[in-house]
Amino acid sequence: MDREEDLVRQAQAGCGDSFRELVRLHQAQVHAFLGRYLARLDTVEDLAQETFLKAYRQLRTYRADSPFRVWLLSIAKNEALMHLRGERARRSLEAASYESVLPNWLADRIEADAANLEDQDRRLLALDDCLKGLPPESATMVDRFYGRGQSAADLARNAGKREGAIRMTLLRIRQVLRECVELKVAARRITS
Repeated sequence: MDREEDLVRQAQAGCGDSFRELVRLHQAQVHAFLGRYLARLDTVEDLAQETFLKAYRQLRTYRADSPFRVWLLSIAKNEALMHLRGERARRSLEAASYESVLPNWLADRIEADAANLEDQDRRLLALDDCLKGLPPESATMVDRFYGRGQSAADLARNAGKREGAIRMTLLRIRQVLRECVELKVAARRITS
């Protein structure tokens, strides 16, 4: 039995430390998933917190017929949908504009993507593997820019480089990660 399954069982039995460890393990994936659909960082933070709160309350209903991450991302998907539908209702009184159309489009996109949670899980696992394979300097840059929200200007200042050089480096890292993920996902499809 793997470590995550042990943590889930312990959390279901009431161990708060085990649930905190599950949150730590999946926090970045939940933030990344929500960040695909929601532009505001504070909204992503709020919905991620709601996701983990609901997961904690519903933990006894989790059955291991799908990976824990997929179950967690389905809760995040529902949180995002409820938020976007609320936005749609709040903006329905406004004239049709970009801001009022965007929540509808994003809600439709989330619903369309929901069927692909298993594929997204494979991609997230591949991304985790690819991130682990980055050189330390590149991994640190990715963590600071995408994980901690530091700006390219801040990264450049701290590294003594130009902002344009940092942006180009991030672009190259993203290309490497994209190719790595595609190769790993294709390899998993072949072996499945």
